Amino acid sequence: MMFSRFFKRLNCYGKTMEIRFFKPFDEIAGTGAICLKILKPTLVRDLLKKVESEVPSFKPYVKREGDEMQNFFAILVKDGEILKLDDMVKDEDVVKILPPISGG
Repeated sequence: MMFSRFFKRLNCYGKTMEIRFFKPFDEIAGTGAICLKILKPTLVRDLLKKVESEVPSFKPYVKREGDEMQNFFAILVKDGEILKLDDMVKDEDVVKILPPISGG
């Protein structure tokens, strides 16, 4: 993967997932990556809640209507595929959080 040369793999052991933050989210989070404990396969919407609780400064980038998560102002990618809120992720996955990209 072309981004792998920029990141040193974290030592996420056991039932954990590595979350990698790309600019500007690395500055917002204060780190380039974190490990999250994931005990079972989890919906992306639930993963975002875990990221929010671990990195409170990320919360403004998740759009909610009441208690329901509607969307997020970031793109989550696993194995080169863009994730949707109802997709499942599991421990040992590496999920990348990138800003949306637009062109002109």
